[in-house]
Amino acid sequence: MSQTTLRLMAAAVALSWSGAALAQGTYITPGAADRTTRVGTRGANFLEIGIGARANGLGSAAVASIEGPGALFWNPANIAAREGLSAFASYMQLFGNSGITDVAGAITVPVGQGALGFAIQQYSSGTIARTTEQAPDGNDPAFPGTFEWVATAVSGHYARNVTDRLTAAAGVRYAQEGIDFAHNSYVGLDISTRFRTGLYGLTVAASLINIGSTGQFNGPGITRAISATRNNGQATGRTLPVEFGTRDAQLPTAFRFGVLSSVLGDAEALLGSNPSHSVVAELDFNDAIDTDLQSALGVEYSYKKAYYLRTGKRFFNEQHSPWRFADGWSFGGGVRLPAMGRHITFDYAWVTMGELQHNQVLSFDLGN
Repeated sequence: MSQTTLRLMAAAVALSWSGAALAQGTYITPGAADRTTRVGTRGANFLEIGIGARANGLGSAAVASIEGPGALFWNPANIAAREGLSAFASYMQLFGNSGITDVAGAITVPVGQGALGFAIQQYSSGTIARTTEQAPDGNDPAFPGTFEWVATAVSGHYARNVTDRLTAAAGVRYAQEGIDFAHNSYVGLDISTRFRTGLYGLTVAASLINIGSTGQFNGPGITRAISATRNNGQATGRTLPVEFGTRDAQLPTAFRFGVLSSVLGDAEALLGSNPSHSVVAELDFNDAIDTDLQSALGVEYSYKKAYYLRTGKRFFNEQHSPWRFADGWSFGGGVRLPAMGRHITFDYAWVTMGELQHNQVLSFDLGN
């Protein structure tokens, strides 16, 4: 398989984020017992890609546990837990050596009884050879070179401490995706909350994300003309107008719910406090409008809040998909170091992706 073919296949899967797209050579015929599905029917699906090495190391079970600027990509209500200016950056390499990447950054600033956060995310397919009707394998003299699918999202959120245990947040996101000749844009809203129960170290959290507008692709790649000579016995030599019919696409609205348990470490932990060792576990459910209900489980061990080991499992349950139980496992670790009166944390994660090989994630977090 050529590198260009691999990139095109992986990009298509990332945009739909559907296991069904992986079935090479498999023809799916709907059956009477099949569930109704909306897989691959939404735009800006790059927003469903998990951001940050800690979250990915936990198998994407991160709605209740991730704090600081990185929480803007999971549950913005969690940013209110930080004091002082904080910064976060993440780099993800998707699907082995496909060339597909996702880069993100965020900052949070304390404001009043909470915090204000801003985030940016950019997904890139990498360079792909440009093809045309006249040159389906590329190298068309009229349209040489390569193109790149780029998707970008910027967001702003405000989170407030409602009580000493309850936080809530709301925010807005603008997203754009496409190539140089065709693009689309969206505007969406997020609302989220987190509640620390005080009972055996349990925390519950929920976020409703990407509640927003629809968008339709437009640009010269959608409406153009083909002037190739026709030699089929019909009228030839005239320009043929071409207009691709595109539909409005909705944002990938999703509801995320997580339950976090402090198993060992702090005063409220299930197994009691420990000055050196701590263990947390989280169970999450993700109900997106364009996929079936998915669950994730993650466990993190830390030594003196400075060294971390993580593992997690994300369960892909789309019907007819080729995912196996061995797919979706993740592993990672991190180190938290003092720096200029603050702390800087470096994290790494490896996520198994079945036929799409693996994802690797690097991130850092600067905060208290």
